[in-house]
Amino acid sequence: MPKRAALYARVSTKDKEQNPETQLLHLRDWANRQDLETIEYVDQASGKDLNRPGWKQLTDDWRSGKIDTVAVVRLDRAFRSVVDMHNCLAEWEGRGIRFSSITQPIDTGSSIGKFITTILGAAAELERDMIGERVKEGLQRAVSEGKKLGAPKIRLSGERAARVLDENNGDVEKTVEVLGVSKATFYRRLKKVG
Repeated sequence: MPKRAALYARVSTKDKEQNPETQLLHLRDWANRQDLETIEYVDQASGKDLNRPGWKQLTDDWRSGKIDTVAVVRLDRAFRSVVDMHNCLAEWEGRGIRFSSITQPIDTGSSIGKFITTILGAAAELERDMIGERVKEGLQRAVSEGKKLGAPKIRLSGERAARVLDENNGDVEKTVEVLGVSKATFYRRLKKVG
């Protein structure tokens, strides 16, 4: 079975405006210039750990010998933890798998390249930690200012839910649309009135 280059793209779940296709276009161009056969792996997930569907499939494929190169646009697309990065790089080195971050000067075959990879990995981990700290600080500030966090409470009595259901001739879909609530909320309110 011929080996292939794995093109891995990841976007965060927090920023819905990101599109993995932006990364894949650069990766495909890079692979085409090197005349590489490719398999694409995509995740829309946090980079805090490696528990991502696309990454799990990629891991299965490199461990089964289908992959001889792993490529990402930037190191932080694959790793936000230095420990995860070093564990993967060590396993890839042991299996003869090349790693390339196509927009960064990463060559895992040299001492200086390993050093640069460690620095970039540490920077990605620091960035993730700082984002988490900023979010916590923002939430603490909002609470101290008396702001309510979370979704607003829905003010709906069971009696009103039953009345609107009757007005809509028992049509639950139309009733929840009129009330502006989920079916689960609607049924919880109805249950209270029996």
